[in-house]
Amino acid sequence: MDTQFKVKLINHLNKKNQNKGFTLIELLVVVIIIGVLAAIALPNLLNQVAKGRQAEAKNNLGAINRAQQAYRLEKATFGLLTRLPIAVTGQYYTFTGGVESATFASHSATALPNYINDIRDYGSAVAQDDAGRFDNAICEMSHPTNALTAVTGTGAGLSCGANSEEIR
Repeated sequence: MDTQFKVKLINHLNKKNQNKGFTLIELLVVVIIIGVLAAIALPNLLNQVAKGRQAEAKNNLGAINRAQQAYRLEKATFGLLTRLPIAVTGQYYTFTGGVESATFASHSATALPNYINDIRDYGSAVAQDDAGRFDNAICEMSHPTNALTAVTGTGAGLSCGANSEEIR
C-alpha cells in the first residue's frame, strides 16, 4: 500500500475522531423529552405515595373492626379502643373511637397535620343486629369533615354518609 495513502487515511481518521460529541440542539431535544416525561410521571408517582399512606388507615380500621367483633363475642358489648386486644399506632393518622355501645361502635382515622392536604380521612363502624350478624363499613371522606359521622345506621344496616364513599 502506498505510504502517502496510509498517511492521508490516518490523518482523516484522526480528524474524524476529534468531531465526536453531541450538538447543542441534540442535547436540548433530550432535555425537553426528559422534562415532558417527568411532567407526565410525577403526578402519578405522588398519587401512588398517597394511596400507600391511605392504606395504613384502611388496614388499621379493618383490624379495629375485627377486634371489636372478637371483643363483642367475649364481653357482650363493644369496647373502648384502649381495651381492645390490639394496639393501633399510625405514622400518618390518628385513630380515635367514637360511639360505643352494646350493638354499635365507630372509629375514625384522621390525617396528621403534616398530611391533611395529601391524604383523606376515614371512618369505620361495626355493628351486630338482633340475629347476631355482624356488619362493618369503612368509608373514605370526600372532603375534610368529622370522620366519626362517615358511617350511618346501626345493626346490619350500616352505610356511608353523604360526604363519604364506601370502600369496604
